[in-house]
Amino acid sequence: MDELLAQPTRRRIFDVVSAHPGASAREVQRLAGLAWGETAYHLEQLTSAGVLRRERGGRRDYYFPATMTWEDRRLLQALRSPAQRALLLLLSERPGLTLAELREVAGFSLSTTSFHLRQLLDRAVVEMYREGNARRYRVVRPERVAELVRGYRTSFEDRLVDRFVETWSGLLGR
Repeated sequence: MDELLAQPTRRRIFDVVSAHPGASAREVQRLAGLAWGETAYHLEQLTSAGVLRRERGGRRDYYFPATMTWEDRRLLQALRSPAQRALLLLLSERPGLTLAELREVAGFSLSTTSFHLRQLLDRAVVEMYREGNARRYRVVRPERVAELVRGYRTSFEDRLVDRFVETWSGLLGR
């Protein structure tokens, strides 16, 4: 691995992916300030050597350091989507919302909320439970979501993340 990362472009790409796990190839290209062909070539070299891991999600590939756990990869993949990130953060702060309540608080259409909630359920980062006749939703590991958002805060710069980090930092005493 040291030999592979001795090449400056590969090191730059590896450092970008380490700082922004779950970044798409285009995001890596933009963050590293490289040409597309150069980025694609070196991403393939790093992936083939087992230094990075490429995972398909929707219509794009996401890149992670090979040492990252499956659970963290799933969470970070969800956090890369602004809509899914908003739903994850809302459900971390307010577990037990119904689809209608989540839609209202998030300000999304019902179809958008339902689509992204299904993605989160499929990734096993959100779970549904019944309370009477109501289907309610909660994040499986909200404390891990908080740790990842706090740890990679610059990857998700927006006001919702800033407010979430402040809230969870206070709750966790950090």
